[in-house]
Amino acid sequence: MLDLTNVKAPIETANGLPNGCYVDADLYQHEQNTLFRDNWAAIGFGKDLPKPGCVKPIEFAGLPLLLVRNQDNKIKVFENVCRHRGMILVSEAQQLRGPITCPYHAWAYDLNGQLRKTPHIGGPDVHEHDTVNHCDYPLNEVRSYQWRDIIFVNIGGQAAPFKTYASDLIERWQEFDQPVYHSGPDSSFSLTVNCNWKLAVENYCEAYHLPFIHPGLNSYSRLEDHYNIMPVPGYAGQGSTVYAPQISNDGRAFPNFDRPVAAMVIRCGICCAIPKSASWRSP
Repeated sequence: MLDLTNVKAPIETANGLPNGCYVDADLYQHEQNTLFRDNWAAIGFGKDLPKPGCVKPIEFAGLPLLLVRNQDNKIKVFENVCRHRGMILVSEAQQLRGPITCPYHAWAYDLNGQLRKTPHIGGPDVHEHDTVNHCDYPLNEVRSYQWRDIIFVNIGGQAAPFKTYASDLIERWQEFDQPVYHSGPDSSFSLTVNCNWKLAVENYCEAYHLPFIHPGLNSYSRLEDHYNIMPVPGYAGQGSTVYAPQISNDGRAFPNFDRPVAAMVIRCGICCAIPKSASWRSP
């Protein structure tokens, strides 16, 4: 494994990560197996599943996963694979009007992952078989937790409880602990970045590039208005002392909330980037 001694040195003398951290395939696989599978990682948002019956397939750390909002309005995460022959169950985000049904042999699962139907499993028009008990073949559920509308998973299943794992972050955001409001498509956006996940994270951890890459943004959210959040063991990032809700010259703007929330936004801000097979969290 790479020698990171210089990287861990005091900030005044430390170096950046070696080039291999961004291009080495073996190291990337090591990250998959340790950082992303063994720990909690963000994979999506509750807003993407607005109603019961909504499902969304994603791929994370090489695994096909399925996000599901059940009839109790709870979000669950399953392996997006039929327990019969391993067929991918859902290929696109949608709101189901019935069960999760495999396109291969029509095995059907409810929104809690329980197997409910096995058509012709015992022969033509015989839908049961003595050796196939429905309760023995639920979808494989992935350990998950939802916080601030962000869906986290622990694929390995052995990480500390999320509230323990993220206790410092939760404490920092406790003043902001109220329902998240999504006004529609204009309330969020997504980016697909063709780079190693760490480059995307590092970009969002500093404002040094604002005057050069984002001069328009820097005109009202200036370099000097930002501060770094460090050193904290569980997270890192940057905050801004400026909150400017206007998003276009025609007057459209993000909403202002009540005073306590606005104060928290000004003090901390939030940015969560989720490149493929990665997660990052920052208050």
